[in-house]
Amino acid sequence: MEVALIRVRPDGKTNTLTLKRERTVFGREAGCDVRVPSPEVSRRHCEVDTSGVTPKIRDLGSSNGTFVNQEKIEDSPLNPGDLVSFGGFVFAVVIDGEPEDVNAMLAYEDGLPAAAKRPPSGRAAAASKPLLDSDESSMMDFDFDLSDKDDQPPL
Repeated sequence: MEVALIRVRPDGKTNTLTLKRERTVFGREAGCDVRVPSPEVSRRHCEVDTSGVTPKIRDLGSSNGTFVNQEKIEDSPLNPGDLVSFGGFVFAVVIDGEPEDVNAMLAYEDGLPAAAKRPPSGRAAAASKPLLDSDESSMMDFDFDLSDKDDQPPL
């Protein structure tokens, strides 16, 4: 089974991350498989497990939560077309090539939890706005730890 997460952005841009490991940990910490440079993401935020018949996502006790189709989850199976969100980022789930096409702008809007759609104010706005709205912010900014010799491709 091939599982990919497509980062979708409100400007229509996308980046694809094919998950080659059975377990992929997302977070800010240097030891995470996918480092997400955002103050809204916990050190070890969530994990995607592709070892079973159905891929699953599990929140790792994050401060701001992990969402699947706008619902806050502790753990959840992932299906083709599901929208995963954490830390202001939205990812479309693609399993074995399904869905074939993802409309990034619609997926971004549909994937954000309701609380994230409200405009931030004060210090939070200053901290998150450049990261989420800048053309420089993308999956390309994420780091990968490939120390176990997996062939996880860089983005």
